[in-house]
Amino acid sequence: MQPVAFCNSCLGIEVGWNRRYLTHCLVCRQWFSKSFRTTVLTGILSSFVFVFPGPTMIAPAVPAAAMTAADAARRAENAVAVEKMLVRHGVNKDRVPRVVRAIVSSSSRHGIDPRLVASIVIVESGANPYAISEADSVGLMQIHLHTWGAIADKENINLFKVEDNVEFGVRILRDYIAATDVWEGVARYRGKTDAPKSQQAALEYVQKVQRIYGLTPKI
Repeated sequence: MQPVAFCNSCLGIEVGWNRRYLTHCLVCRQWFSKSFRTTVLTGILSSFVFVFPGPTMIAPAVPAAAMTAADAARRAENAVAVEKMLVRHGVNKDRVPRVVRAIVSSSSRHGIDPRLVASIVIVESGANPYAISEADSVGLMQIHLHTWGAIADKENINLFKVEDNVEFGVRILRDYIAATDVWEGVARYRGKTDAPKSQQAALEYVQKVQRIYGLTPKI
């Protein structure tokens, strides 16, 4: 698969010696102040990062030695549960292992139920890492660019990279849940406001997530 870089302005770009990628390197503001030589070298190095997926820079893997036997067993159990959910909802089987690892890793790190994260991923994008909505939300967890794009740029987060998108989305969800409760946090993740239409849309969204999660939505 050709590596894809993320840009808040250009969205997805195939990395390599093509006109669109070189134009991005020269014009987009995050590259503008760098020399052409530095840009090219960075682009080449980035291609290796995207071709050989590993733990994301913002989401370092937990060393095996730091995990207890109970932690390892819990992660393995969560991985099986998440994998079953993804397969049951028709996610591309070649994509499933990487998505499972990203969900279990980020969920464990931030204290969020990985089944809940998997449910949101299924509702938001069907686990398509290159999904783009009409509202300019991107990736597995449909990160809304107008709300979060500037932070993604600042933290050098590639929203089309599975690990980065899930990690960023789980961080957002974690903060919403911490400020309220689980299902109100999910509603706020959807973008709930005080407007009646927004509240109704958020309620329907929560019910979709609950159905996939395994709960019977309250009417």
